[in-house]
Amino acid sequence: MKIEVNKTAPAYHETQILIHAPAAKVYKVLSAVNHWPQWQNDVTDAHLEGSVAPGKQFVWKARGFKIKSEIHTASPPSELGWTGKMLWIKAIHNWTLIAEGRSTRVVVQESLNGFLAGLMQKTLTKGMAQNLYELKLEAEKPD
Repeated sequence: MKIEVNKTAPAYHETQILIHAPAAKVYKVLSAVNHWPQWQNDVTDAHLEGSVAPGKQFVWKARGFKIKSEIHTASPPSELGWTGKMLWIKAIHNWTLIAEGRSTRVVVQESLNGFLAGLMQKTLTKGMAQNLYELKLEAEKPD
């Protein structure tokens, strides 16, 4: 990853899930930013012009908050990462996809820094678990 998460940030979480789909398919679902609202319950809007690439910016809305993000790592089918700003909080969000036979282990990390970021720990932990579950459901759909 070009930008690592801050494991000592006021809010930090790392979790993983095994998805029964190839890494290329999981990466395709995850990197299709404009389609996030179709499979992520908390995302109501997402817009990225063009394709995913380092330096590309996108704007999205989750849980009622507008988030401005910039991709820092895009290495299909194994790594995707971005930074984001929401109000007074700065986030680093990294995804690592590891092929395990016909399946993919998805490891996700996120750190939050800024004023009152520590108050977001419970929401961060719950949201990441939900997001992984929704990614699993979407990626495991038959083609």
